[in-house]
Amino acid sequence: MSNSDSPRPSDSSSRSVRSKWLRRGAELLFFILLFSALSHWLSRHMLDSGSNAPSTRLPALYNRAATLADNPTVNLTGNLTWPATHERTLVYFFAPWCSICRVSMPGLNLLGNDDLRIVTVALDWETREEVETFVSSVGFRGEVLLGNATTAQQYQVQGYPSYYVMDSNGRILHQDKGLSTPPGLWLRTQL
Repeated sequence: MSNSDSPRPSDSSSRSVRSKWLRRGAELLFFILLFSALSHWLSRHMLDSGSNAPSTRLPALYNRAATLADNPTVNLTGNLTWPATHERTLVYFFAPWCSICRVSMPGLNLLGNDDLRIVTVALDWETREEVETFVSSVGFRGEVLLGNATTAQQYQVQGYPSYYVMDSNGRILHQDKGLSTPPGLWLRTQL
């Protein structure tokens, strides 16, 4: 069989495949734009990117006091560093009754490294035991601070989970609220 005898795809089937891929690309672009718009709308009342994180001293769940301030960050042993030893800090606000927090918080265990510090802050809780039970049930292994209504007001937290990504000087780089996957959170810490 010569090359001229081999079957060739018809022009109409090539156009059909190309049209199918263009349509899928347009759908993907639509969903990315929709997600971006929704994310922006949800975070519209949070602290602005570029502003400094409020300085707040909070008790840690496991009997260590820690500080979220303009410059220092908290490491998992409760020590403060000045300036921050991590390039970025993810501060994740949650409530023990929040079902979305229950789904997303375990993924935080996958994110921490030498360049990224993860600090979680419990809000809207009634007892320390309630927070301990929640943290234990989701398997979170990092530092948990016990926030209060003042903390929620300072960070303008109006829903759960809410989170901020800050640089080593406490400047807010990104803010968002709602469900996010570990890859989504990781991506936000890289932008």
